[in-house]
Amino acid sequence: VLDDELFYNLRQVDAESGEPKLGFQLTLLCGATSGGLSALITYPFDTIRRRMQIQNLHVTNVSDRLSPRQQAMRILTNEGFRGFYRGLTPELLKVIPMVGTMFYVYEFTKEQLKIQR
Repeated sequence: VLDDELFYNLRQVDAESGEPKLGFQLTLLCGATSGGLSALITYPFDTIRRRMQIQNLHVTNVSDRLSPRQQAMRILTNEGFRGFYRGLTPELLKVIPMVGTMFYVYEFTKEQLKIQR
């Protein structure tokens, strides 16, 4: 279980309100790290899902289609463990700035609307 303690210990105290808040750079960093880690964890499942979707377009006989487990074994056998992470770089280039920005916009909006934790 990840503890929120690190995130909240990085917070600064707002001079006007006395509220703890995270600076711009740390908010982006926390979001970017979160997005990057989630992409690393879920990417193998996305690879299998995408291959199954493409398979449905090209394999007309339903009995010839591979199950998720068979698809995973095929990737592991033919491409090795790295096959699960093929195409990860463009995914990270998309996800890291997106989630970092999302964290920042959330914190900024919360501050502008004066929403307490």
